[in-house]
Amino acid sequence: MALVVAVMVVLAAGVAALVLTGDDEPGTDLAADETPSTTTTEGPPTTPAPPTTAAPPPTTEPRTELERAVVELSAFVARERGLEFLRPVQVEFLADGPFEARLLRDVEEEREDVDQSEKVLRALGLLEPGVDLFDTYVSFYGGAVLGFYDPETDELVLRGVELTPYVRGTLVHELTHALDDQHFELHRPEHEEGEDEAAFAFSALVEGVGLAVEHSYQQGLSAEERSQADQEAARFAGRVDYASVPPIVTSLVQFPYLAGPSFVSALVRHGGDAEVDAAFRDPPTTTEQILYPEIYLAGDEPISVPPPPAGGPIIEEGTYGQWILYLTLADVLDGDAADRAADGWGGDSYVAWDEGPSRTCVRMAFAMDTPGDLRELDDAWRQWARAHGDATVDTTADTVTATACG
Repeated sequence: MALVVAVMVVLAAGVAALVLTGDDEPGTDLAADETPSTTTTEGPPTTPAPPTTAAPPPTTEPRTELERAVVELSAFVARERGLEFLRPVQVEFLADGPFEARLLRDVEEEREDVDQSEKVLRALGLLEPGVDLFDTYVSFYGGAVLGFYDPETDELVLRGVELTPYVRGTLVHELTHALDDQHFELHRPEHEEGEDEAAFAFSALVEGVGLAVEHSYQQGLSAEERSQADQEAARFAGRVDYASVPPIVTSLVQFPYLAGPSFVSALVRHGGDAEVDAAFRDPPTTTEQILYPEIYLAGDEPISVPPPPAGGPIIEEGTYGQWILYLTLADVLDGDAADRAADGWGGDSYVAWDEGPSRTCVRMAFAMDTPGDLRELDDAWRQWARAHGDATVDTTADTVTATACG
């Protein structure tokens, strides 16, 4: 499978809204070109509220605050997306413990795949010895996720109980996922089982749309409500010990949320909301297409690169991708140099194998768009290999192949 799919597999529990930190400016609506941030909030342990629906039958009056909010916000989401809800959406509040148990209830099934990806990342020097990738993700998501929509069960779950401005923004975000799921089916296991970046790229599309609608809602809040939401965001962000999370984990988790909105904005500029709907039907399949929407809009497909030879029984194989190529090089090179080297990515494939109980090797073959791009990537990998210490680079007229062990 694609490396990022294995690493991101804990997202299988649902499309989550999680806290992002940093200096990112608030985003814009579907027609804009800025990067929105997600919403999070903190909810005290409480008795779960009863489920409600996004569209009660016409003869049923909303009885609780949650029911009224879901009806009101569902109408907002429907207007923003230009789509109607086709069926009710189950919504519930859960206290911290039950929420985290629900979020991660199936994640143990993916431990073996994530453990294999851990070996690959460690061989590349992207994880320090002793870091357990699976436990790191479980801990990170358990604390960082505020709400999620599960496209397998059609359930929408929020952490806490109070409908603050911050929580309402997250509810808008997740109702957007629910609406898109009803029209376009967000649960696509064939993507997760594939060997390309389709699942990762699709998540950027999904989150880009959710964030755009959420930001549009936030723009309508009063100054007091925005201030309250900002304060809640700061409190919730304090729940997560980001210093203990390896940078590669943070970068992979944040990619759909940071790159998705710009991708969606480009779609809207090109063809309006109809272009966004078309993307759900024929979604992007690479991180290159997310980073450079014009490549997706032009219908350009990646170059097919045969898997390089492995030095033993293969434990993992698939597509490496432009985003993680950049992250790998940026671990050694400065960001601008890594970006220039990764730009012009044409396609790739990688294989990994074990050399003994505590040593793994990974071999990656990259094709680039032009001979100049190939030379630049060759130079970058050679600088990276010297810093890594246990790596080699071989270049032909068509590909750059890097091998690293650790």
